[in-house]
Amino acid sequence: MECVFCGKSAPSKFLGICAECAKSERAMELVDKIHSKPAAPVKNCKLCANECKGFALCGRPFYGNLTYYEDPLPTNCCNSWFCKGSKLIGTNLAVFYYGCNFDCVFCQNWSHKNVNRYFVDLEELLEAAKNERVKCICHFGGSPEPQLPFALKFSRKALELREDLMICWEWNGAGNSALALKAAELSSKSDGTVKFDLKAWSKPLHLLLTGRDNDRVKRNFELIGKRFPEVLSATTLLVPYYVDEAEIEGIASFIASVDEKIPYSLLVFHPDYMLKDLPVTPRDQVIGCYKAAKKHLKNVNVGNLHLLVP
Repeated sequence: MECVFCGKSAPSKFLGICAECAKSERAMELVDKIHSKPAAPVKNCKLCANECKGFALCGRPFYGNLTYYEDPLPTNCCNSWFCKGSKLIGTNLAVFYYGCNFDCVFCQNWSHKNVNRYFVDLEELLEAAKNERVKCICHFGGSPEPQLPFALKFSRKALELREDLMICWEWNGAGNSALALKAAELSSKSDGTVKFDLKAWSKPLHLLLTGRDNDRVKRNFELIGKRFPEVLSATTLLVPYYVDEAEIEGIASFIASVDEKIPYSLLVFHPDYMLKDLPVTPRDQVIGCYKAAKKHLKNVNVGNLHLLVP
């Protein structure tokens, strides 16, 4: 496949653009063609950086539009390589929220787009959290941002019932800043974590891959870093050929500007959703990105290593 702009090789037929042009202003021309349109009516919403008026880009999932289950500890959580919870005996209450304020073309959990399918009330969730085998609660999805008021209310009440619970968040980080700080405070009080999925560094590439910019993401990361640096961690999916060493060096340098000890995981990509035309992340790219991150950060991990061919 040739790049629609320069004629060089484009790794993904779906994206139709080479890695170099994907980081340039040219990529902006493709964003509206690739990403989904507003899906549901909404009044002026301030729950995330989209600040939708008229139509909600997340599909407007109603509060409680989620599913939950227990995972034995240690789980497949991206933070299990350092998290205190992974050393405990018991389970993690995984709360999966439908809907997301991003539209990632490589989404590994794209079933979140099936909004208005499952509804769970607060009392049912609290009953699940009462079980003593549950040691931590992880909010993920999709992403919890569109339902953050509900998630915060549940987390507060769960901690009132049990002070020994850990509260953790896995999100894209582009939520309402005041709510994000409240979530981080709960994690700080409970020895939990707040994991930002930092998709890309250059804004054109971030827009191309997610449909949204990364201004609020960086702002919220810095805000939480000033107030609750102990909870922060980050991951980046190594999208083959696009999220390269230069992207990782930019992200790692940014993380280090907050605190060089913040844990950072590089995740090996597997083909999914709209990017099934890409391979698993090449080994050379994984090694190069790891070295780029280590230039700036003390704690770097590589996840999904099992996907690499021996």
